[in-house]
Amino acid sequence: MEIDQLSGFLVFGVKDDEVNVVALRADDVTHSLMVINHEHHEIHEGTTFRYSDSLIMASAATQVYLITTPNTTKWAHFTLDIDGSAITAVDVYEGSDRSGTTLQTAYNANRNSNNINTTIIHKDISGGTTDGTKIYGYKSGSSSNQSRSAAILDHDSEVVLKQNTKYLVRITSGTTDNLVNVLFNWYEHTSLTS
Repeated sequence: MEIDQLSGFLVFGVKDDEVNVVALRADDVTHSLMVINHEHHEIHEGTTFRYSDSLIMASAATQVYLITTPNTTKWAHFTLDIDGSAITAVDVYEGSDRSGTTLQTAYNANRNSNNINTTIIHKDISGGTTDGTKIYGYKSGSSSNQSRSAAILDHDSEVVLKQNTKYLVRITSGTTDNLVNVLFNWYEHTSLTS
């Protein structure tokens, strides 16, 4: 392994396979190591997926999404971002026995990757007898000055979804003409420990 000296700091290489050593890179000005976080790395790996939707909801209207994880140790590390222009409630349930109605298309965040998501999103549900166990609830917004007092749920701390499980996300509008945006973001990573 080759060692370079850079402004008093030793910079070591990392092994990318059994033969090659790749030098760590540093910023030319600050000499800080150039790194990305794990979530960003998953985008580069082609294992990050996104689904978005936008709705205009009436008062007391609901929209339900069913998220189904595969029975593998390739677990979904999931975040959600939902905002409404007025009163909006979001409830998330785990262990639903409902069936999904309309399969949705998620896209790979690395547009050069051919990887396809194994966690599935459906819009609307049918059948079954239970939504599951409520694991998260959020309600916010107001009926007046809608654009100034929006309901925003930005759950950017990931939740690792349980394998072989159905999750139900129910959005309920408390106001007419509620503009609601939905973003589900996840990467699929095979667990080293299960």
